[in-house]
Amino acid sequence: MRKKWFWFLYLSFGVVAHQSVVAQTGIAPQVKGAIKQSFQASRELKIKSLEVDKTVLEADGVRAKKLPHVDATGLYGFVYTNGSLDIPTLTIPILNVGLFEGASAFTMRTQAAYAGVSVKQVLFSGLQIPNGEKALQEKSKAQALLMESGKEGMAKELIAAFDQLMLLGEVDKLIADSEKRLSKEQEKVNKAIMNGLAIPYDRDKLKLALLELEAKKVEVEGNRDLLVKKIRQETALSEEEVREVQYELVAILLAEVPTDVQDRKELQALQASSRAYDYLYKKEKGAALPMLFAFGSANYLNVFDTHLSLKNRPLVGDVDLSNNHLKGRPNLMVGIGAKWDIFNGGEHKSKVKQVQADQAINTLKLQDTEEKLNLLLEKNKVGYAVSNQKLHVGEQQIKVAENNLRLASKQYQAGLIDVTELLAAENDWYKVNLGYYGHVMEQRLTAIELLHGTGKLLQTIYE
Repeated sequence: MRKKWFWFLYLSFGVVAHQSVVAQTGIAPQVKGAIKQSFQASRELKIKSLEVDKTVLEADGVRAKKLPHVDATGLYGFVYTNGSLDIPTLTIPILNVGLFEGASAFTMRTQAAYAGVSVKQVLFSGLQIPNGEKALQEKSKAQALLMESGKEGMAKELIAAFDQLMLLGEVDKLIADSEKRLSKEQEKVNKAIMNGLAIPYDRDKLKLALLELEAKKVEVEGNRDLLVKKIRQETALSEEEVREVQYELVAILLAEVPTDVQDRKELQALQASSRAYDYLYKKEKGAALPMLFAFGSANYLNVFDTHLSLKNRPLVGDVDLSNNHLKGRPNLMVGIGAKWDIFNGGEHKSKVKQVQADQAINTLKLQDTEEKLNLLLEKNKVGYAVSNQKLHVGEQQIKVAENNLRLASKQYQAGLIDVTELLAAENDWYKVNLGYYGHVMEQRLTAIELLHGTGKLLQTIYE
């Protein structure tokens, strides 16, 4: 009999350790606040958010390529060079002498200063810029949707932890009720032993059952401490704030059973990725077209302190020339240019094929994910219906167990049954009540899985 009692108590903590619990209408405002706090404290979500921001900035950078690019340049330098100069021969008829005949070696040194502003703007990029920008925008949407999906997973874990705390509270109540009844029976047995109407065996059986309850109290508190630490780690709440959370562990009855998975964040992320690959394909195809751009510039040029020496010229020998400066101010230029990569070693063709492969992979993932999510939805709908029926059966079992316990207590007091039979009735009552809360946990789980499976869980949390 002692082993049976111990087994039933152990079963209760098996439920605590293995049930995943979430809630919709049963989510207390404090729990919703803790979930939102966990979103703020999560390093993983912060990293994902920064990745989204990074992609948005990349899209901004691509869009900036459509705007005029203005740059200014200023420089000063000293030039020294040796070379040869050959210009057309000029003949002087009177003297019959040819000037500048043949090539002349020269040496030149000069100083130069330059300052200018230039403007360049893309007029046509083969649609690479707009398509590249749209591809990055869709990529950022996909990343944001995956981040929302991660939030749903975090929310489920936190609600499970808080529900387990509430379940431990219910276990506390069950233990307290059993302890109260058994203590009363023990007092009666002690009086009966003193009057010679009972034997010590009955007293020892009751005492053993009470000691096992004490051991389970310690185990409950240990499990509670672990849950509190887990919640604190996820939410950055204080221990006192976590322990103050209290709500009733009740079933979740959905007003409408969800029927599709189109709001599921993972599915929407794959759809956004599909659009991103479409734009990326158009971008790579556009790379085969020429790029047109307009340009303009205004600059100042001053070549000064120039010395030019021509060697061994006929008649005159060496000639030394110099100037104070040669200035151009301003030098203006405007026009339209084109750039066209005619052959790049097959790089363009390879990139187009890579994008096509990525498109095919993403399409298969989308089809597979949608099929699996629809199958999971059907499974959850069946599980939700079954759990509601089991919950109804559990309510009936509690009524029967309570009636049997009252009857056994009266029969024991009347001497019609022994203490072993009384403890058996007590065990049955405990087992049935524990099983009922197991049904509640299962019902809450299937209800929340329906919400999660259709992408409506976060909407419930933010309500």
